[in-house]
Amino acid sequence: MENNKIVLAYLALLLAMLVSAGNFVFGNLAVNEVPPVVLAFWRCLIATICVVPFVLKRQGNPWRYFRGNSLRITVLAIVGVVFTPWLVYLALRSNDLIDLGAGYTSVPLLTILFSALLLGERLQGVQYLGVALALAGALVFAFRGSLSNVADFNPHLAFLLMIASNTFRGLYLVLLKKWELHPKPEEGLFVLLIIGTLVLSPVFVAYEVSTPAPFDYSWKVWGSILFVGVGMGALYLHLLNFGTNEIGASASSLFSYLVPLFVAAESVAILGAEIHVYQCVGALLIVSGVLIATRLRFKKAPLDHAPH
Repeated sequence: MENNKIVLAYLALLLAMLVSAGNFVFGNLAVNEVPPVVLAFWRCLIATICVVPFVLKRQGNPWRYFRGNSLRITVLAIVGVVFTPWLVYLALRSNDLIDLGAGYTSVPLLTILFSALLLGERLQGVQYLGVALALAGALVFAFRGSLSNVADFNPHLAFLLMIASNTFRGLYLVLLKKWELHPKPEEGLFVLLIIGTLVLSPVFVAYEVSTPAPFDYSWKVWGSILFVGVGMGALYLHLLNFGTNEIGASASSLFSYLVPLFVAAESVAILGAEIHVYQCVGALLIVSGVLIATRLRFKKAPLDHAPH
């Protein structure tokens, strides 16, 4: 029975990474017709609806959760629920999904950097090597492996937007730990999604009002909205939680490195993309650097240097 649960955990995590990779492809299809902020709103709204059954079944008290942490919860919602997906979908207006998929691997690296900055955790010496390798890999992607792009300072803006999104994601994860907040689906997660929906709604309404035919999306956009909302807003979280609870956070975190591979495979199969040498070199540097930097433990900072 135990072995069966472990197998199910691995399958759940594998499916979660496939859903995450699908977010790139379906997000790219949608933002070619609707603004990224509109897709971010639909994702947030559908995710909120998906969480409602948990609130009702478990009789959560979202209002009490919000009232006790109103400012911090609002900051977390803006950082993690509004800016993180919005910047992702801004990046996905580019068709260079292989590059953007590789940028996804920077999340653990940015998380440990924010941990060092906000939680007083110190990197070991060899971890600085990991940071340097990952940075070098990011630069390869940022300038598409071209020295002429470096000389002309012609960066890959979509890749930089993906890094910006990952920066907000990493900050969100570290703030959760710093503030010791544990957003359960029936309380904290529901509140975060409600706030995110409210923050995004004025821009969404303004867009729909300004268009000649509101909500007149193609079937591809509606399909993408449904996948992004249900897949990333509900299914992904539950698969990830189940897998992590069964095999542990350290082992489950390694599955995130499958996302760029799935994105590359889907891009080649569905969009006819081509894989370039610089992408292989950059991905190798980023993954190597992140593995070095994240698989080693932090050293705690002395109390007199701890953040206040």
